Amino acid sequence: MKRLSIWILLLISIGACTSRASVNQSQFQLAPALTVERFLQAANTRDLETMSRLFGTEKGPIGDTGNRQEIELRMDVIAEILQHRDYEIRSERSVPGAAVPSNRIGVDISLPSGLRVGDVGFTVVLESSNRWLISVIELTKITEGG
Repeated sequence: MKRLSIWILLLISIGACTSRASVNQSQFQLAPALTVERFLQAANTRDLETMSRLFGTEKGPIGDTGNRQEIELRMDVIAEILQHRDYEIRSERSVPGAAVPSNRIGVDISLPSGLRVGDVGFTVVLESSNRWLISVIELTKITEGG
């Protein structure tokens, strides 16, 4: 009887470990899209500090490098272009041939003018084991009117 209790306890423990790993994997898959969502929200409120923490390369956020005034000016221009009424994440795919893990997130953006621009690409790169940063935004799709 004691052995049966131990086996049941071991099986329950193994099941708990397996389900915990699945949750972490699904959170990992959501991270690139969540980074884009946070960046778009920060752009709409002109939170330049948050934007500079979410934009960068595999080496780190742009907010940690360079001239602070220049970075603020760049983020402000991006925020101006990305002002929107609404957005919808439409696609996500890995970037083939990238030197570091990278995904392209396709976003449909509704501008304040009422124009809807489809499939604006945000390329995100894995900066650390659990942090994705936006490295490229296809702003010309918006500035050229879709």
